[in-house]
Amino acid sequence: MNYRYIIDRIEGDYVIVEKENGDMFRIIAEAIKGDFKEGDILVQENQFFKVDEKLTQHRNEEIYKKTEDMWQ
Repeated sequence: MNYRYIIDRIEGDYVIVEKENGDMFRIIAEAIKGDFKEGDILVQENQFFKVDEKLTQHRNEEIYKKTEDMWQ
């Protein structure tokens, strides 16, 4: 099964992620291919992780929809 991990925060050489079931993990930043930031969704490919741009964009759109009327 391919799990999704949401980047919660970056602490030095480590990235703290939340797994879909709510478990928190620490991943060494070197194991993530490409650029990444808090809120991105990672998927695992063999021993590395990468940002899934499509899932991240979808998540951001869902958050925007849920919060857009809060600030009006």
